[in-house]
Amino acid sequence: MNDAQEQALLTRFPPPKKIFLDRPSVVIDSGYRIILWYLPDALSPWVQSNMYSATVGMGDLLKRSINNKRGNWRTLGSNFRPAESPDITPGCINIAPCWFQQGHEVRWRPPFIISATLKGDRSVTMITAMQRPALLASAALRVMHPQLYWASVRTHIELGRWSADQDLPDMHRLLKHWASVYTGATVMCNRNSPDHRDPKCPPEAFDILTCFGNYHHGVMQLTNLGIDLLYNPGVMVSYSGRLVRHGINVAEGDRIVWAWFLRDSVHNYARTPRPDYARYNPIDLDSYKFVRYNQVDFALYGTL
Repeated sequence: MNDAQEQALLTRFPPPKKIFLDRPSVVIDSGYRIILWYLPDALSPWVQSNMYSATVGMGDLLKRSINNKRGNWRTLGSNFRPAESPDITPGCINIAPCWFQQGHEVRWRPPFIISATLKGDRSVTMITAMQRPALLASAALRVMHPQLYWASVRTHIELGRWSADQDLPDMHRLLKHWASVYTGATVMCNRNSPDHRDPKCPPEAFDILTCFGNYHHGVMQLTNLGIDLLYNPGVMVSYSGRLVRHGINVAEGDRIVWAWFLRDSVHNYARTPRPDYARYNPIDLDSYKFVRYNQVDFALYGTL
């Protein structure tokens, strides 16, 4: 949906009140489907330091990513703030060892390619530096959505077999070093993100955002839910970017986000059965405290 359609929907179904979350929480809908996981302080200082060092090494790629093409706000120069630290370079890059070439996702014959960011001598070094955070995000998905985790493992194995059969040694080597069950990761530095959805995310899937830096008082807006999240360094947020309209704006300080994403088209090629939504068993919910919240389909939220 475009901005006008989103606004019309919000006008028709306005949130009755705003909710602010600052404690570990799970958002579920009236059918007990899990919509979002919110985990503040999920990243230890050691993990954040590891991610910071890896991001510094991507500086040249981040610098080249910014442009002034109005068609893509994700890399539009006006959406980035100058860095306060001399080590940080504003920008936004995608990193994936195997995904569809842009504009070719509907074809059956797969024109799989390596992302441009991995076409160089440092490719293995770069994804090796990402392995610990990649394993952390994968472990989180194993808890949040076990069916999706195993479907993603199966897809990764199928891609490895395909790249070997097609005699693509560079892709096969990168897949062997790729430690995440996710299709890829987007690394963003000092980007202000307007309210948006991610239409390529499967509705049943969870993308995972991990954030760090030296900024303070960050807030993530989930506009169609009427929920704001405290978004300080170390936070992990997992949700379906197709269902949840989200935006972030930080006025000062350096904010770095690693967003781990899945591509439905890649799973479809591997013929991986699409898992159902992750759900809570209503019987298990008796042990949690719940607040009634009448916002369209999003009826309940609970704090762990």
